[in-house]
Amino acid sequence: MLGRLVYSRLRQALLPDFRRAWSKDVDASVKTLQRELSQMQAELSALRQAHDALAVKEWLQTREPLMATVDSRLQLEPIRAHIVNAVARAQVSTDPTTHAVIENILPKDFYELVNAAIPPAELFPSRDPVKQDFHIDEHLATAPALTQRVWRFFDEDVVAGILAPALHQRFHAAVVDHYAETAAGDFGERAAAIPHRGFAGRLHLRRPGYHLKAHLDPKRVVITGLVYFARPGDSEAYGTQLFRVGKSFRSSAMGKFYPEDEGLPVELARTVPFRPNTLFAFVNSKAAHGATLPPDAPLRERYAYQFYVKPRDGDLKKLLLELPPELRTNWARFLDEKVQALD
Repeated sequence: MLGRLVYSRLRQALLPDFRRAWSKDVDASVKTLQRELSQMQAELSALRQAHDALAVKEWLQTREPLMATVDSRLQLEPIRAHIVNAVARAQVSTDPTTHAVIENILPKDFYELVNAAIPPAELFPSRDPVKQDFHIDEHLATAPALTQRVWRFFDEDVVAGILAPALHQRFHAAVVDHYAETAAGDFGERAAAIPHRGFAGRLHLRRPGYHLKAHLDPKRVVITGLVYFARPGDSEAYGTQLFRVGKSFRSSAMGKFYPEDEGLPVELARTVPFRPNTLFAFVNSKAAHGATLPPDAPLRERYAYQFYVKPRDGDLKKLLLELPPELRTNWARFLDEKVQALD
């Protein structure tokens, strides 16, 4: 009995001191680990920066001879003739939505130049390791001179000025139908008659583990286009997926619209082969699209360029405001709120 009493009093007397000493040791160990971790992170960041700098330097060295040939290879009229002819001759499918897959969309020499001028992966924004986007209007100013020269020409003169209008004309009937979902009468024809150009051009870099489920692009996008920049040896299996939507629907979303989130069933209709110099273009209604690059995919880097074909938002708003209020309901957010600009 006496022994237990002595033990209890000793424990009460010594335990606080032990706890304080233990707490000090733990705090000291944690601070030491934090310092070591910070030092390791700084060293890792320095190594990554050094690696990226070497990779960019090597990229510049291997492409230096191209700078001497750029001006002679950026001749707009031969490129225009090639693209207009390719789009005019393209086979257009209507299931599950109006679309076309056009191989050799660019002249071979020009395609090779644009492909070679894609900036090194180290210059893509790296917030997401499997999904990186190089926005032409946002990131081009910090790119190498070759990339700036070639990709500004490609994005502004070729895509916005030639390819987008050619697709708008080729898909005219489907574009009219796209707008006619909003209002009957001549609204579809009037909306389709507004000048349409290419907007929001950006380079995609996708790596294994990437998945984008079936969706439609923002409602005011009429046509979406993707140009594949496959490298030698790239698998064709990982192109864009096109989905049928099992029920009729009308999207009121100003951002991406995901049918499955609204309880609408989807079914894979086709996967477009990922082939060099191939354009996949489709009308942004009736069907959804997506893409998957599984974690075990042999394709380690997948490059493609995406753009939208649409009228300027202000031109479309002006026409929509001529409609009776009850016909504008699906465009309410577009008309009444600020939405992320595509132009």
